Amino acid sequence: MKRALAFVLSTAMAAGLFAGCGSAQPSGSSAPAAGSTAGSEAGSGEKTEVVFWTSMSGGMGETVDEIVKNYNESQDKVHVTVEFQGNYYDMAAKLQTAVTSGEIPHVAQLEMGRTKMFADYGILQDMTDLAKESGLDTSAFYEGLMTSCDWGEGLYALPFNRSTPMFYYNKDMFKEVGLDPETPPETWQDLQEYAEKLSIADKRWGFEMPIDAWFYEAFIMQSGGNILNEDETDIAFNNEKGTAPLKLWKDMIHNGWMKTPPGKEYNSYEAARSDFSAGITGMIVTSSGDLNTLTSSCDFDLGTAFLPKNDRFGVPTGGANVVMLAGHEEDAAATMDFLKYLTSPDVAGFWSTKTGYVPSSAAAAESQVYKDFLASNANAGTALAQMEFTDIPRPVNENYPQIHAEIMMTEIQRCIEDDGYTPEQAVQAISDQTKKLLG
Repeated sequence: MKRALAFVLSTAMAAGLFAGCGSAQPSGSSAPAAGSTAGSEAGSGEKTEVVFWTSMSGGMGETVDEIVKNYNESQDKVHVTVEFQGNYYDMAAKLQTAVTSGEIPHVAQLEMGRTKMFADYGILQDMTDLAKESGLDTSAFYEGLMTSCDWGEGLYALPFNRSTPMFYYNKDMFKEVGLDPETPPETWQDLQEYAEKLSIADKRWGFEMPIDAWFYEAFIMQSGGNILNEDETDIAFNNEKGTAPLKLWKDMIHNGWMKTPPGKEYNSYEAARSDFSAGITGMIVTSSGDLNTLTSSCDFDLGTAFLPKNDRFGVPTGGANVVMLAGHEEDAAATMDFLKYLTSPDVAGFWSTKTGYVPSSAAAAESQVYKDFLASNANAGTALAQMEFTDIPRPVNENYPQIHAEIMMTEIQRCIEDDGYTPEQAVQAISDQTKKLLG
């Protein structure tokens, strides 16, 4: 564990990480009770105790509890205990502490961008053989979700609460200003024109979005841009693909058509949701995981759409995976049994209906519980359809969390807040710092 200890001492994990986590309230049917294979895997006698650390609170936490309760009742060999550890920042920090104390959980909900970093330091269990032995077919998961789980060095995670950025709009407000409520903006040019029509000087803004590196990635991808260059020595957007999003946002803010929510990290997401629900803004970009929250908090007709495109549509994925921690080899088969259940089509489909996160596989999307949900919740289909445009992957590099959360975030926020700091300066600064870090 020397390498793991060095990781704890040298990495400021809690100083920032990817976004993409929303909140939701539960509704609808109960979690499905899938069968378990633990009887042959976990041995006989007393139940194998498995500890599951999560970052889900509120309605999402209740849904996790419901799923785990159903699993525990579905078989008599394994008992899973859920322990809430705070948000993704808290989870990363507590996992570091657990490595040194030896009090590590069996399973943790880990923000997707952290997977490789933890795996490289030997903190995660390679589940390749365990998955095969349990009969879990990992090829069934959407390819766009698996790049942060299996990047050719082993299976170190399984997709769980995964999301994409999503576009939300107020259909009633569209009608008020003469816009077709069934025709949301498709391009950046449309976005500007719609935002102008929806805005009322110093009273209402047509568009709002947290100035967040996750959304910046999306706008880069919409011009066909990659995030890191091919040999991962520098960014790949030190050009118009990187400057165009910042120019767009600065222009819209200057014209009074775009509002930037106050606060940092998840606080800015909450501010954007609140402004949208209150009718202060007509269109927002936030996580697909916020769908159920916005559906319940908005008293107007809510619409969802793909993020407007530049040259093409494009979105990154976000959210968290579930990982198995190294050090519990004697319980590995039992832990794998739970993970197989947690990511099974019916359970994954149910999870998506309760939260707004995207189904993790085509089988989950085709599960009866999810199809029934879509039949009466058409807005939920947007995030699933948008998965077609996750083909430009986010980097799988142990240094990328720092590039994303510290370098990119700092520079794009400075560019938006400082009228004299140009997009070209911001992108060059990102490049300079990235090359230094990766060199």
